[in-house]
This record gives sequence, structure tokens and C-alpha cells, in this order.
Amino acid sequence: MRIAMFTDYFFPELGGIQDSVAITSAALAKRGHQVDIHAPRYAARDYRLIGAPVAERDLGRDVSVTRRASLPFPSSTRQSRVAFPSPFAAISMPSPRARPDVIHVHSFFGIGLEALMIGARLRIPVVGTNHTTVAGFAPHIPISADRAAAFVRWFYNRCDTLTAPSRSVFDELGPDRLTPPRHVISNPIDTELFSPGSEDQRDAGKARFGLAGPTIVYAGRLGPEKNIGVLLRALAILRERGVAAELALAGHGSDETVLRAMAESLGIAPRVRFLGTLAPADLARLLQFSDIFTIMSTSETQSMVLLQAMASGIPVVAARTRALPEFVGPDNGLLVDPHDPAELAHAFQDLLIAPGRRRDMGRAGRRFAEAHGVETVTGAWEALYRSMLDGRSSR
Repeated sequence: MRIAMFTDYFFPELGGIQDSVAITSAALAKRGHQVDIHAPRYAARDYRLIGAPVAERDLGRDVSVTRRASLPFPSSTRQSRVAFPSPFAAISMPSPRARPDVIHVHSFFGIGLEALMIGARLRIPVVGTNHTTVAGFAPHIPISADRAAAFVRWFYNRCDTLTAPSRSVFDELGPDRLTPPRHVISNPIDTELFSPGSEDQRDAGKARFGLAGPTIVYAGRLGPEKNIGVLLRALAILRERGVAAELALAGHGSDETVLRAMAESLGIAPRVRFLGTLAPADLARLLQFSDIFTIMSTSETQSMVLLQAMASGIPVVAARTRALPEFVGPDNGLLVDPHDPAELAHAFQDLLIAPGRRRDMGRAGRRFAEAHGVETVTGAWEALYRSMLDGRSSR
């Protein structure tokens, strides 16, 4: 098959959508498919921000990337761009031999609108994946959540098939207001890269990141929607209780200055490590040798790094909101109120004093994450694409 991926989120901007598109495309290519990615053109500063050269990543011989003219728009990554949709795209598409069999769109604006036009004009089936919670970002968008949700429903109701990484995405938009067939398909997790570390290497592994003793880790954007301030307040409560723990924050974003100032004001700055954006291999090592992963984000539709932490064999403490309860249960972690630092501190303390419980949760998390591995998820996409093509040919 020839599959065209359209996304306004892609490398060098960092995030779960970007990783999902890249990993899935590379895995499909390994199975013999041709994948053409259409994404925004980023500025050189966006590559410098993550310490990467201004060049495409090698996703395999059968993955091509076409960069499109774009403009920046405000976001917590300070990298986001929106590509200009071309009204002539369907006319200028290549010869029938080079046209995609399936279009897979990952964003509901910008270049995503172009994907809809091409699909309608050339009668190519369109898969629409919604990775985003509108309500979760409501405080950070310039229009009301109701208007934004209405537009999102309008967009996805023009796709042939709708997918999301969790049920919560459909529930939020209103299943009775969505007309295409719907499927929950996970983002893919590299369970070989993200795997448990050995106990005898734990102290040395922590030392590589300037850490010592019990370590709580968060990885992702340092943005307001991630609610990282509550992690700092919980750490301050642990300090008051005499519980030794350090917090490692891996990532970059618009809230870093605010968070550094908060750590200073709470008197916990020596216990907080801002590690910046880590390469995947370094993130895997950090997760392997940490004791707890935590995420208090109120905007998750799945969270790839949550599953990466589970794959690394460590317990998780997550927000009891949106998609996260679909992935965290009493066997692999704890759920807490994302706005209650005292409850969060209590959860941290319960796990830090119980190494046996942490090990059991880590093993259960690993088993859970294996069901979301790259091969399993790629197989699900491959089956969905084929079923859509079979449905078109039988009409």
C-alpha cells in the first residue's frame, strides 16, 4: 500500500503525536509499504532547541517527508507550526501510480484540511486520528471549548473512519454526534528500547543524570496543561515529612522559568533536576533507573511516555482524569486528584517505602505495555487500512 500521512505535528517539535507518526511510518515501511509524510517546514531555531541538526531523520528507504510552508503558532513547546493547505493540492497530485491508496490525517487544521480535500476530490479513503482533547486545552485557546469541539466534530465527520488512542476522546466529543466508524488504536511503544533496567546498575544509572537516592521522574512538555506545579508542591510536602526524594524533569517548554522559580520559593530547588530534552535512548535509561514515574497532566488522550515508563518496569502515579484511568489501575500504579498535592505526596510516600510493591507494579506495567508495542499497533493500522480499501472496492 501507499499511505499518505498528513500532520501539523512533526519533528523537530517533540511530543507524542510526532513520535507516533514517525514510529508508525517507519514500522509500516518495514512491512513493505510506501509512506509519504506531509508536514510543516520548521525553522532552524526549532532544531537548535532540541540540539538536532537541520536534517530529516532516517525513517527508512520507503518513507519520504515533504515539508510545506508554515507559520508558527503559540504553544508550550515554543515550536508548533501550522502548514498552509493548498486548494490546488488535489489537482497537482502526482500520476495515479504515485497517488496514495489511503490518507491518514493526524491534525484537524492546517494541512489536515488539505487531506480532506484530496480525499474527497480523488475518492481516496481518509482515516482521521484525533490525538487531542479540546476541553483539556480550553484555557489555552482563543475560542470557546464548545465552538472548538463543534469544528473538530465537523472535521472528523468528513473522514471515512475515525480513530483515537483512547475511548475518552470519543466520549468527550459525544459518540452520538460522530458518524464514521470508530476504532481505539494505541500509539506505538518501542518495548525493546524502553525495557526494565537491572537492579545492580541502578545507582550508577542515576548518577549519570546527577541523581542519588529515591527518584521520581516526569518527562514531557513543561507547559501549563501538564500541571507540573503540583509535583513540586508534593515534593515540598515530602521534604517536610522527612522523606528523601528527588524529582527529575525531562523536557522543555514555556513553563520552565516559572517552575524553576517555584522550586526556589518552595525551598526544594536542590531536589529538582531540570534535565532538558533527552534523546530517546537517554530517556529510556532515565526511566529504567527511576523509582516512580508521575504525570498530573489534565490534557492526555493517552500519554506515550506513561506507557514507556510502564514498559521500563517502574510504577506510575497518574492523574485521575481523562484518558489516564484507562491505562492505570491498582496493579500497575496509583491514580490521584491532579490538583491535590497532599494526596499526591501520600501516594509517592506509600510507594517509596514499599520496594516490593514497586517491583510488583513495575512488572504488571511491563506486561500491560507489551500489548501496545510497535508490531501490535502497526498490525492494527495495516488491518484497518486494508479493510477500508476492501470496503471501497466492494462498492
